Amino acid sequence: MGILIAIIVFFVLMFCLAGWLGFALFVAGNRSQKKAEANAPAILDRAFVGEDVVYKINDASPKYETVVLGAKARGYRLANETSDTASGSARTLIFERNS
Repeated sequence: MGILIAIIVFFVLMFCLAGWLGFALFVAGNRSQKKAEANAPAILDRAFVGEDVVYKINDASPKYETVVLGAKARGYRLANETSDTASGSARTLIFERNS
């Protein structure tokens, strides 16, 4: 009986640990995206150099809308877009310079 209780306690603790780990990863991702949004002009100035630009959107980059509007302001247009994950949380954007 004691082993059964120990096993149940072990699994309950593992689920709690997994929950806290998931929460910590969510908070860290949220902070990194806020930081990227705050630094978006500098990040986009470094990224948009040249004729064609490939930009990857993920949890640590500025938001999709910020990147597309920033590209438009810098004289680029969105030529192609692919989703790197099933949920669409990671995308690859390909921009071309306007003629």
